[in-house]
Amino acid sequence: MIGKLFCGNHSPFVIFLVIYGILDAGRTVKINRLQVPEVAQLGDPLVLDCDYTVEESLVDGLVVKWFFNEKPTPIYQWIPNKRPQELGIMKGRLNLNYSASEDRNSVHRALHIIQPGTDLSGNYTCMVSTFRGEDVKTKRMLVLVPEKTLELRQEHVGEKVFQVMCYAEGVFPRPSMTLHIGQSEVNNSKVEVCEKNGLYDIKAVAQIPSLETPEEFSCELHIPQANYTVRKEAIYYPVYDDGALFAPLSLLGNLLVLILHLIS
Repeated sequence: MIGKLFCGNHSPFVIFLVIYGILDAGRTVKINRLQVPEVAQLGDPLVLDCDYTVEESLVDGLVVKWFFNEKPTPIYQWIPNKRPQELGIMKGRLNLNYSASEDRNSVHRALHIIQPGTDLSGNYTCMVSTFRGEDVKTKRMLVLVPEKTLELRQEHVGEKVFQVMCYAEGVFPRPSMTLHIGQSEVNNSKVEVCEKNGLYDIKAVAQIPSLETPEEFSCELHIPQANYTVRKEAIYYPVYDDGALFAPLSLLGNLLVLILHLIS
């Protein structure tokens, strides 16, 4: 069949698929599904599972290994009838008693991570091998750390000018931030990001002309890798009291200020 295939007018990709199908049909090991979450939360236990099939008569030499970020040394290894081993970056971070299956040939195939940290963001590779063959699959995981705080505030900085500032701390991975007035982004905002102990603090600042009517201001914190966005909103009102241009008061509070101003 292969001889006839090469004699015909076929693309290299078609030839590859046919040869791969022939080889795959004779596999003794096949990874059916590699379950690695795209995004995990800091500190929340999670399971990375490597669901595979191996022929019962061909399990000699069966070994399950997990690798991290393409490094040649495994972070986990299990041989049936032996205790699993946690290695490298996973040392002391796994529940080695976790069972992913009742099948004796796959019971300890998975990683049960007790407390994932940001250093565990990366590519995870599962390799299942026997004396007769092997299969390998890789997926990426990001450990997300949501913001500890997100604040939006303003202050008067000069005649007919005020400053809006948004601040967030304790975020991972590196975030971005935008300021908005209504539906429009503030184009002249200055954004600063600094790293502290592996986490990020971020601040966006913009100077805005005085308000003539109430305006809705908002701040958005973005972590594109995790498809994560959080928003903080506030309505600021123009105020003509002792030279102050506005204050982040509720509508009722602002009316009281105006009434006091009129009767004074």
